[in-house]
Amino acid sequence: MMTLSLAEGLSSQSSASPIVRAMMADQEYGALPDEEKPHVKARIAMMERIDAAPKKQPAIEAEVLRTHNGERYSEGAIRKLYFEKWRASNRDWKTMIDRRRAPKEAGGLDQETIVYWHQLFFQKSGRARAAHRELRRQWRAGAPIPGLPDKGRGPDLPGGLSYPNLMRDKYRPTAATKRVARIGLRAAEEFLPSVLTTRLGMKPGSFLLFDDIWHDIYCSVPGQTGMRRVLQFHCAELLSGSQIGRGMKPEILNDSTGKMERLKEREMLFLLAHILGNRGYNPDGCTLIMERGTATVDERVVRLLHDHSGGKLRVEKGNTSGNPLAEGLYAGSSKGNFKIKAALESLGNLIHNETGDRLLLPAQSGSIGRVNEPEELHGREKHLLQLQRAALLVPAPLREMITANVTPPFAQVVELLDLIQERINHRQEHDLEGWEQCGFMAPLFRLSPNEEWKRQSALLEYPAAVRAAIEQSLRTDHRLTTCRRMSPAEVFAERVQPHLVTIPAHLVPELLGMELAETHRVGKDGRFNFEDENLGPGDHHYEGHVVDAEGKHHVLQDGEKYATFVSMLDPRRMYVCDAKGRYLGWAPRTLVPTRGDAEGHARACGQRTASARQRLVPVLRAAAPLIRRDAEAAENATEMLAQLGQRAEIATKTKHKDATDLLLSREASHDDEA
Repeated sequence: MMTLSLAEGLSSQSSASPIVRAMMADQEYGALPDEEKPHVKARIAMMERIDAAPKKQPAIEAEVLRTHNGERYSEGAIRKLYFEKWRASNRDWKTMIDRRRAPKEAGGLDQETIVYWHQLFFQKSGRARAAHRELRRQWRAGAPIPGLPDKGRGPDLPGGLSYPNLMRDKYRPTAATKRVARIGLRAAEEFLPSVLTTRLGMKPGSFLLFDDIWHDIYCSVPGQTGMRRVLQFHCAELLSGSQIGRGMKPEILNDSTGKMERLKEREMLFLLAHILGNRGYNPDGCTLIMERGTATVDERVVRLLHDHSGGKLRVEKGNTSGNPLAEGLYAGSSKGNFKIKAALESLGNLIHNETGDRLLLPAQSGSIGRVNEPEELHGREKHLLQLQRAALLVPAPLREMITANVTPPFAQVVELLDLIQERINHRQEHDLEGWEQCGFMAPLFRLSPNEEWKRQSALLEYPAAVRAAIEQSLRTDHRLTTCRRMSPAEVFAERVQPHLVTIPAHLVPELLGMELAETHRVGKDGRFNFEDENLGPGDHHYEGHVVDAEGKHHVLQDGEKYATFVSMLDPRRMYVCDAKGRYLGWAPRTLVPTRGDAEGHARACGQRTASARQRLVPVLRAAAPLIRRDAEAAENATEMLAQLGQRAEIATKTKHKDATDLLLSREASHDDEA
């Protein structure tokens, strides 16, 4: 293929005739097939040479001997091109197009007719057959059809208005038109363009996505009859794609109101406090992506985060209003904008797929109850209700065992869902965007082709001499090295979390708000002991001392009431304020080991000893004078005993010496007698 240099291209363009330059500026020239363009240029060049000749006949005869882009023309063909097309059209370049290679498209329907057909389609709520029947009725009634003449109408629709023709790709309404006509503008979002983005160049922890998810799973809940759906708030860090926080609760029927209580602001605030207090955010700037529906926070929290971080923590909320198609029309109900948190929506879809295990989680609900709800669910709930009534006759600890085989209890479902979602976090086979470009790849090695792969970071565990020999082997044998994608959890732990900072602990109660505080009293044993359905079934225990922002321990007053904050998202610590809302610190959860767990029992004993030491500090201070007196008396007694011991030792040595001397003297006198 021959190419022109820049200078040659400029010279050829500058030498082109005005007709050629006008042709190349015309849009119709750009629409010609590539194979026809050089033929058109060759014919125009032939016509211009004939124009420039003083006598036309000799010029035409000369052109018969030439090749024109590989083609030859007879004298008659050239005369017809020149006189009947070129001269007759006042030298219009379009007459040089060979329509066998570039045929004109059929005229088709008038644009006004197409628009009217789409209007009928929209009028009939996107039902094409109904719209075509309406068009046929109007034609027979003599109603005017835009773009079509009124004269010469027959009883039947013309062929261009037949249903098959109107449903051709060039005339049929778009998928977006059909969706808007049937439902509304929000429903057509998937057919509309969105802004494409990449994670390449994104800073760690700069985007945190929050959302709620309704699991397609039912469970049984203590104190509730029937089945309850499992609900969840969760958060993902966008760069790593890792789910870094989650919290679940079941639907609860409020006996006083008769309504189901589902996810509330309380759970969302505890999730936010857990993420910012334990996971962290990018100190250079972090956007919290939320919605305006359930997974959101109010303006008080937005201002608090802004003021604390100096504007580095921002909250961005997706639009939930159902905007009308045009001004003046009725608006739809508010709905979340899924595109603002598309990565988390995609993760939610994966969670739905992975949790659809009917062996582990038998009480599946289906994604859309009235469409794909399993038929067995009705019988399962009916059986559960019968067992729950029968279970009232047995002791409370045994009731859950009776119903567990029909519908798993909430605590068991949460444990399984946690395991499944953690497995998703650690998946290595995925297709997350920009992974290779961001360098999220883990180099692997093995010592022989039959061994398991290991991360190359494990080479640092070998001695220097051994590591050098292994590295030399890896360089020479390519079977011993490979590379794999890092899991989202690995990327977050290794590439994201080291760059994050957390909010101070004293900010957590203010973030949550005192209205969410629970009042608990320190018991006689120096611990908080209470029940809390939001934290889980059974009794909960926390130590009666707190750790402040500087890491110092402070013992709380026995019998005193305190405002506390704790949730199942982070049950390891309970934030404690006094009655006036002043932050005191966080109390550690009391370790309760399983019977027979020696290691857990040892940790619990260590915690008990440390807590006892903390609580004995005031006792030791009060008993200081007596302790000092007893210590001095003990020290004096020790000195006296030491002195007495020395004297006894001296006496013993003296007595022993005297006895030895006596024995020697007797032996000497015996020798003399002999």
